[in-house]
Amino acid sequence: MGRIKEDFDSILEQQRIKPVYQPVVSLKTGEVIGYEALSRISSPTEISNTEELFHLADIYGKVWELEQICRGKILEKYHRLQRKENRKLFLNVNPMVIHDKEFRSGFTSGYLNRYGLDMENIVFEVTERNSIDDMKGFKETIRHYKSQGYQIAVDDAGSCYSGLNLICDVVPHYLKLDIELIRGIQNDTIKYAMVKAMVEFADLTNIQLIAEGIECEEELKTLLKLGVHNGQGYFLGRPAEELKETEAAAVEMIQKYNAKRAEKIKKMDAGNKEFRAVLFQFDSYKSYAAYCEKYGDEEGDKLIGVMQQVIEQNLLEGETAVQVSEDGILAVLEKEHYKFRTERIATVFRNRIREYYQKEDIEKGYLAGKNKHGESRKYPLLALESERVI
Repeated sequence: MGRIKEDFDSILEQQRIKPVYQPVVSLKTGEVIGYEALSRISSPTEISNTEELFHLADIYGKVWELEQICRGKILEKYHRLQRKENRKLFLNVNPMVIHDKEFRSGFTSGYLNRYGLDMENIVFEVTERNSIDDMKGFKETIRHYKSQGYQIAVDDAGSCYSGLNLICDVVPHYLKLDIELIRGIQNDTIKYAMVKAMVEFADLTNIQLIAEGIECEEELKTLLKLGVHNGQGYFLGRPAEELKETEAAAVEMIQKYNAKRAEKIKKMDAGNKEFRAVLFQFDSYKSYAAYCEKYGDEEGDKLIGVMQQVIEQNLLEGETAVQVSEDGILAVLEKEHYKFRTERIATVFRNRIREYYQKEDIEKGYLAGKNKHGESRKYPLLALESERVI
């Protein structure tokens, strides 16, 4: 243990850490949507990898110091390397550190401006691998970062660590499917069924899936067939000290597969499409008025924008949506499965709207207010209702 402790102290004192970046790839286009930042020990040592290094940091009470070194090197180098805007930077964050006041101060807008980064392009990856002792404080911290514009990913989904409770508590923007769930999926009916269910869950809740550990052509083909949104793994791109693009062979596969699928859908739909006009509105104008009274008319206007955004994100090619009243948006949807899709839009909106209420209102499930007669009333949290017009 003496030599291990010496190596550990030396790594921290000399900051013998180097960052590497692995592409996160859209399985719709083959383009890189961002990079997961990883840390490596930069010289030979008795400590074999950074996972062991962080375990030792926990033992020696040095987690915060190690996090600072890794994060500083990652951001500084990424600033020098990045060439394209709007690519996400995925940062692994220890749940024991994320709600530390010093961590918060390290992610102010001024701090990020120094590195040419925007809050909405930072994705904090969290996992239950490190125990979360203060779940209430952790959830409050996640809400804080989301309100600032940061995005959240839950890592290791499908492993023994990240369970459904964490996903429900965090309501992440991204869900990363564990490598063990992806490995050999083309030959495993149980894994296939689980990922298929996760795709349906993600589509319904407006969460982006990322399949980790894609290492061969057969795994990629299966994930494309299942409709997984994004991927990561050696077949798409290895971790590197530079910002690499997707491997050419993988890009070709992705684009060919999606082109064939689009052509097949086009042939099936040719001359056969029927549409339905559906009006989306808030389920209660009184609840909307109560929201505006408490949070202000400007915040109320934002909710209309959220409604429009959720609807537009769920439109297919050839469909459209337009605002037709103060709180009404008319969407023209394909007839097939339009009822299911209106329900999905309502569900996605219900999840999104929670971000615009204060914590105490979410816990109560209503806003307290008074009606025109001065009587106390409880106004439920807003939801969407839909009505077929044509």
